[in-house]
Amino acid sequence: MAHDPTSDTRRPRLIRPQLSGVLVPPDAPYARDMPLPADRRDAKYIENYDTRTLIYDAVSDGTRISLFCPRLFNLWPLLRDGLRLNGAPVRVRRHRTLRFERLDLPKGAFGDLTVEIDGTVLPVSVHQEEGATFAGLDVMIAMVKNTPAQWIVDWANYHHAAHGTQGLILLDNGSEPEMLEAAVAALETETALQQIAVVSAPFPYGGNAGGRFVAPAKFLQVAMLNLMRARFFGKARGILSVDVDEFVQPMPAASAHRTVYDLARSKAVGCVTFTGEWAFAENAQGPTRQRGHSLTDPSQLVKNPKWCIVPRSLADRFVLAVHRPAGPLLPLTREKGI
Repeated sequence: MAHDPTSDTRRPRLIRPQLSGVLVPPDAPYARDMPLPADRRDAKYIENYDTRTLIYDAVSDGTRISLFCPRLFNLWPLLRDGLRLNGAPVRVRRHRTLRFERLDLPKGAFGDLTVEIDGTVLPVSVHQEEGATFAGLDVMIAMVKNTPAQWIVDWANYHHAAHGTQGLILLDNGSEPEMLEAAVAALETETALQQIAVVSAPFPYGGNAGGRFVAPAKFLQVAMLNLMRARFFGKARGILSVDVDEFVQPMPAASAHRTVYDLARSKAVGCVTFTGEWAFAENAQGPTRQRGHSLTDPSQLVKNPKWCIVPRSLADRFVLAVHRPAGPLLPLTREKGI
């Protein structure tokens, strides 16, 4: 079981939680089907597609265990029939969304969880819900891979200064070890954030679906957003989802709200979405820090929105997505001018 942060009055400022990470054994003759027809797959699609992950993580909220998985497709019978609780088969309730699945065990069913595949028994680590970690905090969440530490620090410090961000979940998608450790050290020593969690999620990210009416090939990021909500964000005040190359402008001087979190809390549905514009560096000869990107082009607008949501609000009842949170309530969340 995971450490309960409420039991330690000196809670660490930076934590590195683990995920369950259950994969089909490499010698087993099973792989997730690719939705895209074979004649339309290129090498990049095949390389980035997740063929073997069964379970990202298992979380207990004290009443039941939930498994967060990529879309299982043809691997569903393999996981369903191989799942064991205390050595015995266990039924689960399957909830499918566009990009991930949640499997709920019966209420009160606890013990040693495993998956058996052709005689191989794979343990499934179950982690306790850790809402106390970010209780009462306005938090950001983003996924990175091989992002320079200074970029991450500048981005975090900007949102702390401009919007009062107090916490961060950084999902690392398989960075080179030295780059990850540099980012961890810099976040701990060079930011004023109250609470940081760096979560290693080295699963295949996936690629483009390949066309309309084809099942998505990107499972990871949406699954992680919803997993992190279930595991860490139950008691947070606000959640802001932006990438490390995206900066939410300070609130206009005439605004009645000091931060984007305050704006989300002012909405009846508890969520605000917004778009932006691309910024470019002048005469850049290589990687340039964010502050060097001062040029904009009115024709180069960001069409896909990002969002800030209030936990336990009406909007929070729906599946989180990279660009479309709040489900059918999305049209009620749009905001211009930030």
